[in-house]
Formats: sequence, C-alpha cells, structure tokens
Amino acid sequence: MTCEFIESDAALREFCQTAARQGRLAIDTEFVWTSTYYPQLGLVQLSWDQGHSALVDALAISDPSPLREAIADPSMVKILHEAASDLPILRRWCGALPTRVFDTRIAAGFCGLTTAVSLSGLLESQLGVALAKTETRTDWLQRPLSPAQLQYAAEDVAWLPLLHEALHEKIEKLGNLDWFKEEMSACEQEDYYAEPEPRESWRRVSGMGSLSGAALAVLRELAAWRESTARSLNKARPRLLRDEQLIYAAQHQPKTLNDCRNIPNLWPRSVEKYGQDIVEAVRRGLETPPPEWPSLGNMPVDKRTLKTQADRILNLVRKKAAAREIDPTLVAARREIEGLVLAVFRSRTRPERKALLNGWRYELLKPQIDMILEEMAAVRQAGA
Repeated sequence: MTCEFIESDAALREFCQTAARQGRLAIDTEFVWTSTYYPQLGLVQLSWDQGHSALVDALAISDPSPLREAIADPSMVKILHEAASDLPILRRWCGALPTRVFDTRIAAGFCGLTTAVSLSGLLESQLGVALAKTETRTDWLQRPLSPAQLQYAAEDVAWLPLLHEALHEKIEKLGNLDWFKEEMSACEQEDYYAEPEPRESWRRVSGMGSLSGAALAVLRELAAWRESTARSLNKARPRLLRDEQLIYAAQHQPKTLNDCRNIPNLWPRSVEKYGQDIVEAVRRGLETPPPEWPSLGNMPVDKRTLKTQADRILNLVRKKAAAREIDPTLVAARREIEGLVLAVFRSRTRPERKALLNGWRYELLKPQIDMILEEMAAVRQAGA
C-alpha cells in the first residue's frame, strides 16, 4: 500500500488536483477531543484507490483551500464513514461545503445492514478485510507520528473506495438509491453545520427536568453563558461548569462570589475567573418575567396513550423498512416518533414539519401513516 505523507501546501494542491481527475475521493480524519469545545484536527486521510492514498498533516498546512475545492467539486463523489463526525471538522478547518457525499454507515442502512456498524465491521462483512484497531485511543497531535499511527490512519481510508462500490451496487439493486441520495443531500446544506443557539442549550443539560419556574429561567441563562463562553474560549463545557453544577446553581441561585464558592467541586480558580459571570447569569434569570420563563411543556396526553400511539407508528416503520431492507432506525428513533404523537395531540393542525411526514420517509410510510394520524386526531377531539 503506497501512502504519501503531505506536510506542505504545494503537495496538498498537487494531490487534490490529481484526485479531481479520478471521480471519487475517500476522506477520513483523526482528531483529539478532550479539553476543547471543538475537536482538534491532527490528520486528514485521502484516497481514491488502494494505490493512491495520502495522509495530510493538518498541523503543517497553512492553506487547506485545495481540499475545500475538492470536497465542493460536484464531479467527484466524496466517500466517508460517519460523515456527521468528519464533515463539521473539515468545514471548520477548510470551509468545505460538500457535494455528492457517500456515507458508508448510512449506505449500510439502505441495503439491508445496520447503521450501528463500525468501519472495521463493515469492511470485514462486505470485503473480508480485517483492520488492526490498535490506535483507536492515541494522540494525533503529537509529532512525529509513529509508524503504527500512520499505518492505522492509512488503512482506514484505503479501503473506502472499494466499500463504496460494493454498497452502491446493493443500494441500487434494492431500488433505494434515490432515497439514499436524498438523505445525503442534507450534508450539502449550510444549516447542517449551524451551531446550536446558546439560549437553547438548557434543554441539553442533564437533570434539567427537575427544575421549573424561576429556577428554569436561571438555568437557561447559566447554560447560555456556559455555551457562549466555552465556544469563544474553545474550552470543553465541563471545564467551566459541569451539568450538575449548573443544576445546583439554578436551584441555589448564588448572588455573590462567596455564594459561588458553595457550588460543589468548583475550584477556587474557577470562582475567580467565572464567578462574576455566574452571578450575572443568575441575576438575569431571576429578573425574567414569569410569562417568559422557559417551560418543559405539559404532556397533552397520558403516558399510556403516548406509548400505544407511538407503538403503532413504530410497528409501521419496522414493517415498511423491512420490506425495503432499510434499517428502521434510519427512518425514525422512538423519541422522534413520540415527538410526532405529542405534536398531533398538542395541535389542531397536522405537524407537517416533522421528518416522518416529508421526503423519502413519508414516501415509505404513506398512506398508512396518514390513517394513523387521522385516528389520533379523532382521539384528541374525543378527549377535548
């Protein structure tokens, strides 16, 4: 296996120009994500076949624009495994907005396989290739990289073009190719890479369900401060405040720096650096008028009805997905299905924006999904 190590802008440009003539480019990344808000990119692996691969030293490249141009080139298919992990990192590094993405994990879900599969598992089942997974936990920012690290990184990407061929053929034979392409088109949209709104980050704080009223308003301000600050400083959220510390602060509402010292396991240095910000966030939360307090929302239906209706849709998803040899988890997770049920019971109108009622998912489930929703609406009306 021939693999070029690229650590200059000129070499990267030359490789990408040659790759553009091949019609396909397999891409993988290696990064470290421990103490920072954003992953720290160490290596980009590129390949168009087993004889032509490159490892790009992201720490040595000052102009990654050739890769940006390659990723955006509509004449080339871009092959990745778990694109949702790699593409945002590449977007941040080189500004890439991709076209023609082929995610082998998602592809597996459209041809009778599970999406809960590693690249090594997929290569073994489809190509009979066993990868050595000896460097899964390693420091990709260290230099020089060891021969074992380089071999691991090169093997990860070298087999992707052949895997693309095998999976593409299976998807096409099953008649699922158009649906797969539709699913992949989401990666080509700007909003796919949009960062979450800080003022909505309270919804992702573990334990927030125990709060209500003013405490929830305080949590919203604290979580928004943590999200914005972690992002601007490129620090992992727990390095500012952990979730359990946010919950404690929302409950006890510290009003002075001395109060902040009572937050469990908050280092004195953190109180010095962030204590005043915490106090200010608490103040903003307490000053929020009651009509503007965030709410977890009242359940519009009892748990038994929710389960019954969600089970009906889940069974439909499983049946229809099996008939097309699609992984049902690609169609919808139970949480998404419950969200649809709740939306029907909360609203007098059909929740058209829900994913199950759009695109290939709706094509798969209609007309039965329409009948289930109509029956749910009737149940809602009867209980009104």
